[in-house]
Amino acid sequence: MPASKKIHAHDLERRELQLTLFACVAIAILAAGTAILMYPVVFSRQTYATDKALPIAFVGFCILSVLLAGYLWERQATIRRLRKTMAAERMHVAAAQRQASTELLKTMPNFSSFQDRLPMEYRRTIATTQKLSILVISLSVANATSIDSPGTPSLMGDAAKVISRKLREQDSIYILGATCFGAVLPGADLDFTRHVYDRVAEGLADAAGANNRFSYKIDIVNYPADANSAHDLEGAVRALLPADDSMQAMAQAII
Repeated sequence: MPASKKIHAHDLERRELQLTLFACVAIAILAAGTAILMYPVVFSRQTYATDKALPIAFVGFCILSVLLAGYLWERQATIRRLRKTMAAERMHVAAAQRQASTELLKTMPNFSSFQDRLPMEYRRTIATTQKLSILVISLSVANATSIDSPGTPSLMGDAAKVISRKLREQDSIYILGATCFGAVLPGADLDFTRHVYDRVAEGLADAAGANNRFSYKIDIVNYPADANSAHDLEGAVRALLPADDSMQAMAQAII
């Protein structure tokens, strides 16, 4: 086999089993050959009559050879059992994480709640002559053929926890689409919103990890810089949501 030939992960256990089997057979063949060559010398009449230690050493050699081959096989069986146990535990942990993420997403307010909250925040902003900003965070899951892939809820849950930790107590987060979040920041001007933007982006980059489990895009909608009314704010947010209505329907189904 060429040295450069790649071995896939799912073939690794089979290759290791083959290697262990080859080692055990090689030990058995070498031990049997050595025993056959030693037997005439050890059990010859002249040697047997003068030296009783050689037959004992011969029997000990044969027993040790068998024990060595058995030990290698038993170690391989133990390693296989441990790997299966670890794989089962990883699957259990992953399932628990997906369940926890799904439960978290179910407890989060959806786009309808966002529509109800936005006019109230707008009226409060007008009354206090403050600013109002909205972050629209869109995620793109890597290596996923659809938004309902098994790993998507877990990633969404991780992202939701990161975003929540980067917000203030008076801020609120909503699920606006199947892979889209919205964060309402009352009283936040553009300078402070950019500061929150940087914090959220840093947290999402850490959550994505070195293998880039997902990518993200963060947009800022601000009153009065980008809109003059609550209707304009909602329209600006809608324009940033995924164009596929089925994605929003999936988000409603999740929660």
